Amino acid sequence: MEQVKIEHELLEQALQAFQEETGLALEVIQEQAEIKGHQVDAIVRMPHRGGKLAVEIKRWAQQANVGALAEQVKRLPIDAFLAADYINPNMAKKLKAMDVQFIDTVGNAYINQPPLYVHVAGNKQGAPTVTTKETANRAFDATGLKVVFGFLCDPLLVNEAYREIARQTGVALGTVGWVLKGLNEAGFIIDRGRGRGRRLINRPKLLDRWVEAYPEKLKPKLQVGEFIADDPHWWKAIEIEKYGAYWGGEVAAAKYTGNLRPQCATIYLPEHAGKALLAKARLRKNTKHKDIQWAEDEAAIVKIYRPFWPDNIKREHTEYRYTKREGLVNPILVYADLIATGDSRNLEIGRVIHEQFITELIGED
Repeated sequence: MEQVKIEHELLEQALQAFQEETGLALEVIQEQAEIKGHQVDAIVRMPHRGGKLAVEIKRWAQQANVGALAEQVKRLPIDAFLAADYINPNMAKKLKAMDVQFIDTVGNAYINQPPLYVHVAGNKQGAPTVTTKETANRAFDATGLKVVFGFLCDPLLVNEAYREIARQTGVALGTVGWVLKGLNEAGFIIDRGRGRGRRLINRPKLLDRWVEAYPEKLKPKLQVGEFIADDPHWWKAIEIEKYGAYWGGEVAAAKYTGNLRPQCATIYLPEHAGKALLAKARLRKNTKHKDIQWAEDEAAIVKIYRPFWPDNIKREHTEYRYTKREGLVNPILVYADLIATGDSRNLEIGRVIHEQFITELIGED
C-alpha cells in the first residue's frame, strides 16, 4: 500500500539521520508487526544487541496535537518511540516532559533507554523529502472530519447512499464524494464493487488520525467561549439533557467512568438552548481567560462548543448514536477532548475510555 511505503521511507530517513547525528544504528527487524493484539508500524533493535522498541510513524507530526502523538506512543504494549518527519522545539520540549521518545528526519531525537540516553534538539527542517498527498486530503479538513466522525460512530454508514451519509453527518451532498475519495487514497476504505459496496478498514488508525486532527481543524470553529461557574459543583446537579446539550471532556469522562475529578467542564451546547443553560448554571464570560481550576474555594472554567452533528439523528436512528448515554457525547469525542489537553491524568483516563468503550465501538478490521 502506498501509505505504508511512504511511512517506511520516512522511518528509514529518520533512522539514517539518527545514525549520522549520534553514530548509533537502530536496526529495523520487522515492519507492520502485531504485539499483544496491537498493530505497530515497525519494531527496531537497539544498538549493541540491546532491547526492542516499537515504532509509531507519523507524517506531518507538526500538524497534529502533541497529546494525541503522546497517547499513540504510550498506548503501545512495549517501550516505543515516535518517528516523525519533523519535531519542532516546542513539541520536543513537551514530548520529553511526557517521556515520549522520538526521532525525526533532521536528526532531532530523544531516546531514554538506560544506559543509552540521547537528546538532540534544535535541528531545523529543510525541504520535505518524503512525498505525500496528506496535505491535500480533504477527508481531514474541518468538514471532512464531520463525516469521518459519523463513520467511526457507525462503520456501516460508509455503505449508505451519498445523500443519506450527508443527512446523517450534517454536511453538503457534494462533500461526501471527496471525503470517500480521500479516505480511499489514505487506505481507510475499500470499494468492493459490483454491488458489494464500501467497507471501512484500518479503523484504529483512522480513529488516531481523527483524534489528531479534530482539536486543530474542527474544534476551534465550534467554540462559543470560556465561562466561569461560581459554584464548582454545579455540574453534578444540572440535568444538561433538558437543554439539548451534552457533556464532553472531563465531566463526560467522570460520568462514564466515575474515576476522574473534573478540573474543566466542556459542554456541547446548541445555539437555541444557550441562554437558558447559562442562566440556570449562572455562568459568566471569562473575559480575562484565567486558568482557573476546580477547587472548593475557586470558580471553574467552562468551555462551550456547538455540536457538529445533526440535532435530529439521535431521535430518528436508535441504532446510530453520536451519544452513548443521555447527555453525554460519544466516547470517541470524550477521548479526543481528553487527549488534546496533553495533561497526564487526562491521558490516563483517556486510555480507560478507549479500553472500556471505544475498542468495542470501532470493532476489529
